[in-house]
Order: sequence, then structure tokens, then C-alpha cells
Amino acid sequence: MSITPEYAEELAVQHGNMKWGTSAKRFAAADISWLLESRSAYLKTVLDYGCGKGQMGEFLRQRFPGVTVAEYDPGIPGKNVPPQGQYDLVITCDVLEHVEPHMIDDTIVRLQELTGKVLYNNIACSPTGHTFKSGPYVGRDIHLIVEEPRLWRQRFSLNAMPNIQEWEYRHVERRKRGDMRPRCTLIHERVG
Repeated sequence: MSITPEYAEELAVQHGNMKWGTSAKRFAAADISWLLESRSAYLKTVLDYGCGKGQMGEFLRQRFPGVTVAEYDPGIPGKNVPPQGQYDLVITCDVLEHVEPHMIDDTIVRLQELTGKVLYNNIACSPTGHTFKSGPYVGRDIHLIVEEPRLWRQRFSLNAMPNIQEWEYRHVERRKRGDMRPRCTLIHERVG
């Protein structure tokens, strides 16, 4: 993840103070399970990029013992070493909306570079109502980037590497505290 040192420091604070990093299993476990089951012949390594507390990794290790799972999160000590190489499946869930706005395009390109076969992104598209209490973004919603699903789709297409193509796009609405909140899922595949 392209990230400033100040924001990486703040993410460590936030992870310590909040329940960050616990939503991936809730929002993406069914999709990721389907991908790993339907493409078991060639999806053998997974990178959970922005893994938070690591619940998705624990789930995948238990359910798919033949799959190697790596985790990266700049705000979690021990998981904050940037990944190298490529992974068959790279996943982000509730991650990209937290990226610093001036770093998002570089982050998308980095995700594509890390992707050997499939890139899965599940993105929240509404504010959380929770704000940073300290750090470089004090007072701002913790979802630093709030864009409509179609704009996320456009952002990925504008930053697409030549051999990465969209495989699936979904715009969904989820009920939270009585409101409907948009999310999108983008799945890309490396071709050629």
C-alpha cells in the first residue's frame, strides 16, 4: 500500500483503539470461498491486503488447508512488511476506502502488480460516521475516500494494466442502522 509514514502510524493507533479489521469475513467470505472452490486448480496462494486483525486469513487457513495465505496491513505490527512477488489471489475488503486519496491510484497499480491470477476488491462506498481523533486526518471520516460504486469501477479501468481485465462488477446496497449503504465488488483477472 502506498502510504505516508504519518498515516501508517495513525493506522496502528486506530487498529489498537477500534474494531478495525473484522469485516472481511462478513462481507467477502462467501465470494472468496467460491473463488477458491471453483478455481482450486490454480488458486494456491492468497494475499489478504489490508488484513486488519486477520479474521479472513484464519477462516481461509481452516477451510482451505492446501492454500497458502499471506497477510499485509501497514497498521498491524508483524503484518506491516510490504508484500513482494505475486499471489494467485489478492483480496481487499473494506480497505481501499481507507487509503489516502493521493495514494489510491498507486495502490491500485500495486495491487495489480501483486496479482498473479485474480484480484478481488470489496469496497464500502459511504461514510462511517466515525472520525479520526488524531493523526494527519484528524476530524475526517475514517473512510477517506467515499465514491459511488461506478466511480470505483472507473478508477480501476483508468489504472488498469494492459493484462488485467474486469471479470465481474457488482453494486449492492446493505442495510446498516436503518440506512441503505452502497458497496461494490470488483473482480479482475490477469490474462495472457
